[in-house]
Amino acid sequence: MSDAAYPQVDRRRNLSLREFRREYLYPQRPVVIEDAIEDWKNNAVWTWDGLKKLCGTALVRIYRYDPKVEYRPNDVRHMQLGEFIDSLRGADSHSFPFYLRDEWSLFHEYPQLRAAQAVPPYFFDWFKFVPPRLRLQYPRMFIGPRGAITPLHADIWGTHAWLSQLSGRKRWLLFSPDQKPLLYGYKVRVESPDYERQPLFRQARPVEACISPGDTIWVPSRWSHWVRSEEPGLSVTYNYMGPGCFGSSLQGFFRQQVVHRLRRQPKLAAA
Repeated sequence: MSDAAYPQVDRRRNLSLREFRREYLYPQRPVVIEDAIEDWKNNAVWTWDGLKKLCGTALVRIYRYDPKVEYRPNDVRHMQLGEFIDSLRGADSHSFPFYLRDEWSLFHEYPQLRAAQAVPPYFFDWFKFVPPRLRLQYPRMFIGPRGAITPLHADIWGTHAWLSQLSGRKRWLLFSPDQKPLLYGYKVRVESPDYERQPLFRQARPVEACISPGDTIWVPSRWSHWVRSEEPGLSVTYNYMGPGCFGSSLQGFFRQQVVHRLRRQPKLAAA
């Protein structure tokens, strides 16, 4: 898919909770909120030097991007976070094809990091009423070089998602749920589609958002999306359950977090 401009996702400031619900949450329309994290975006932790000072010695798992197969779970490297940050600044995804993705453990190892962020009031998570040991681990952090790609996907369990950008810029292409038949099970490489094998993708009509530091993008349930870092970037993200995705979220939660856990438990020995 070319870099031609697509219809732009709304950008809003001073968006009231009532307006968010009426104009975006209930109609299931993505939006970029420019001032959702005004109370924490300027915390010194959310700079490259601040992260290095706080947790630069932490060992993190980074994923190598392969242009042919994208990411593979076993194709990883372990590096100290400070070393990783130094490596990606000034690099791109060709010279340094590594991405720190879905990193949640740092928020538990460093309480200061968790305290340096807060969920904006728009995004109340009904999973808060689930026992903590059964919840997915959030928040999560993404750090990558210029050109780092998050492949086309829809979020786990059909949850809503929001992501706040703290450094660098990211380009998003989002596809409404009715376009899912055009996406070939998310196997389309959006940056270089194979129209011979995936001709229906020509009919796809995404909307686009380019987010900068301080911006927060809200992605409704079942909206597929592809993301590319235009600069070395740092993001914090959550998936959550709210109006519009209760059914899919609860079904996914019960299937994975309850049934799967029960099946993993060893069977009790016969008395």
